[in-house]
Amino acid sequence: MRKDFALPALALVGGAAGFLVRLWQRASALDPTTNLFAHGATATWVLLAVTAAVAVLALVLGSGGRSIPEQEAAQAFQCPSAGYMTLMVVSGMGFLVSAAAGVPQLMQDLRAWQTAPEYNMLPVALGLSILGCLAGAIGSLVLGKSNYRAVSGEQVRLAATLPAYAALPWLIRLYQSYSSDPVLLNSFVPLLAAVFLLLALRGQAAFFFRRPRCRSFTFFGVMGVYFGLTTLADRLSLFDSLLAASFVVCSFGALTALSARRFSPTPLGPRMPREDTNDGTN
Repeated sequence: MRKDFALPALALVGGAAGFLVRLWQRASALDPTTNLFAHGATATWVLLAVTAAVAVLALVLGSGGRSIPEQEAAQAFQCPSAGYMTLMVVSGMGFLVSAAAGVPQLMQDLRAWQTAPEYNMLPVALGLSILGCLAGAIGSLVLGKSNYRAVSGEQVRLAATLPAYAALPWLIRLYQSYSSDPVLLNSFVPLLAAVFLLLALRGQAAFFFRRPRCRSFTFFGVMGVYFGLTTLADRLSLFDSLLAASFVVCSFGALTALSARRFSPTPLGPRMPREDTNDGTN
């Protein structure tokens, strides 16, 4: 089996299935009056079954492959594919669009806080999430270009941490939004999406600090894409939906590159001569 194709396909197909089942669950099992899900609804059990199946397949397919030694970990995501570069550019542009979409919401939340501070929280997490979008955009674009051109060095190491830093305030924001909701079926999909996407992007950054964890990154990447696509059915705000999609594309690009590095029949080679930004030599 071509695991370099199977793993990205699992993330996409599983995410599409999760999205459709989540839509079904919200349409058939959610009472709009009480905002409660019907107990024992078929759609809920199907969603849990799909989630379990994707998780098991991710663990099984993520085993084996080429090992990546610590001294070569920073080159693990180098990928000469134009498709990979396209994904990273789309991700970077998505982060910028997300930031633009979040500004009106930030202004609205600030006015609500100024009007009734005893009933509204100061939107610090939202403001940090918008700033994180800018960091995520820089990280995605620099990582995409560097991995496409096989560039290494301190500049790439710093860029690799930015998407993970961008995901952290978004997770905090979602937790704040759902912390007052006692219905776990409402919150578990978006919160798990943020958690797994953060873990995947943090795992990607760890490679650039000589901490390669191929199997754990693969699992987190597949589950992050799965939950990220599934939560788009939750009718989040425009800002959160765009940001979730941007993190999904960024994680999917990394998953595709590492899967090709580990499982492709012929190891990937750089499209252009390798560079080292430490000393500027080609």
